[in-house]
Order: sequence, then structure tokens, then C-alpha cells
Amino acid sequence: MEINEIRVLMKYEFLRGATTRQEVANINNVFIIEVATNATVACRLKKFRSGDFDLSNESHGQPKTQVDSDVLKTTVEANSSESARELS
Repeated sequence: MEINEIRVLMKYEFLRGATTRQEVANINNVFIIEVATNATVACRLKKFRSGDFDLSNESHGQPKTQVDSDVLKTTVEANSSESARELS
């Protein structure tokens, strides 16, 4: 099951007026396995309550890498016998 499909179910349950626990139980009962957690549903419900019904992925603000991939690749290829610790 894709995460966007689960988010649609969360939105559906929200619009029905389900609580976080009810949503988790309803969604997981359908699929028999745990596809929704209290934390995930609570976070999504918070967004819905604020009026944000966008179901797409949002950026988590991960920092950009500080190493240039091309430089790293060149260095590793030039020193292929060295360990990762030695290269760092």
C-alpha cells in the first residue's frame, strides 16, 4: 500500500470525525497489519485541523550534503585501496 493511499484513508476518517485512536484502529483493521501509527495519524490530523488537506510529501528540511559527489568519487577511484576511514 502506498503512503498516499493511506493518507487518503486518514483524510476520510478525519472527515468522518474519528479520533486518532479510532483512525488507527479503523485503518489497521482493514489491512490486518499495522499500516498506520498513532504518531503518524496525530501528525496528519494536526495538519487537517489547521485546514491543510494537501496529501503530498513535505520536505523534512534535511541538510544538504557538504561533500561534492564528483570530488568524492574521483578521490575514491584514485585511492581505491584505502579504507573509508583513511579517506575521511
